[in-house]
Amino acid sequence: MTSAHRQEDIRIFIKECSSLAAAGYEVYQVSRGTSYEKNGVHLVGVGEISGNRLVRMLKGAKSVYRTARKLDADVYHLHDPELLPYGLKLKRAGKKVIFDSHEDVPAQIMDKAWIPAPFRRMVSALYKRYETYVVKRLDAVIVVGPTLVEKFQGRAKRVELISNYPRLDDIQFQTKPFSEREPIVCYAGGVNKLRGEDIMIEAMRDIDGVLLIAGDHQKMEIRGGVRYLGQIDRAGISALYGSAIAGLCFLLPIGNYYFSQPTKLYEYMAAGLPFVCADYPAWKAIAEESGAGICVDINNIAETRQAIRFLLENREKAQEMGRQGRMYVEKSHNWNTNAVKLTQLYSSITGGTENGPIHRHTEP
Repeated sequence: MTSAHRQEDIRIFIKECSSLAAAGYEVYQVSRGTSYEKNGVHLVGVGEISGNRLVRMLKGAKSVYRTARKLDADVYHLHDPELLPYGLKLKRAGKKVIFDSHEDVPAQIMDKAWIPAPFRRMVSALYKRYETYVVKRLDAVIVVGPTLVEKFQGRAKRVELISNYPRLDDIQFQTKPFSEREPIVCYAGGVNKLRGEDIMIEAMRDIDGVLLIAGDHQKMEIRGGVRYLGQIDRAGISALYGSAIAGLCFLLPIGNYYFSQPTKLYEYMAAGLPFVCADYPAWKAIAEESGAGICVDINNIAETRQAIRFLLENREKAQEMGRQGRMYVEKSHNWNTNAVKLTQLYSSITGGTENGPIHRHTEP
């Protein structure tokens, strides 16, 4: 169940729902959009959900709940904080309920521009108190990183770490020699100031190369050495990575990003790309363990620019770093291990076998 994410969200649909369907579960994803089937998953659309935040959190969440409740499933898997009240309703109805926490929401609230600054601490504390009240009554909480495991320990019955590692059949290793590629660096994802847009643009000044940006933004334009491609599909993302020399990740050091393990870094490595990223502790550990990245102080544009230029001008070294990154994700940092953990969690709370469900639903 999701009222906030798009219908074919990478974590929710491509990774979790598709993996559960492959394991033998009858899977229904209830979200915005139309209804259709893909990857063995029944995508149940509730129509368009308003972009207005308050309307989405109230009417959109209620619409998703009502549609999902009619399915009479055994397990309900919630992906948004606004669905927590409905998790309690589902528990009262005797259902198994999982909350998938993609973010440290209390920390995230502290950086929300739409909440007046004097009220953020109070709102954050109230949300955490309510979140704790709910998750104590649910069957499990799934989190995306080690920091969130610590945040939920003692507050939830069960906490499982399901990291956002890439599917190796989704992000493919790109074999085109770097010596034959154009001087391109890339970024794919949401684009705004908090995600480092201004830093990327400024860092590309005076560099003999092009930054290609793809993602969920409205821009379709060319600004100097920066080209906005708009939203592209997963095959397009793989092709983008295959054309580039390096990937960038310059999220600002707000609470949520500072402690995260960015999916983007793992995607770059899966494609065989080296990366330049901010020098936050968790990110630095990934770069050092993999040998695939260069960490920089993103407040130092000269240093950031120098790292990008180094990879563009040293193609052989850049390609070797990319190969090391690919080996890193192939060895242990890919979705396969997490898919097993996810199906084992479902089996344990539904009474199935270790390899999957003991039954399938009939069509409702």
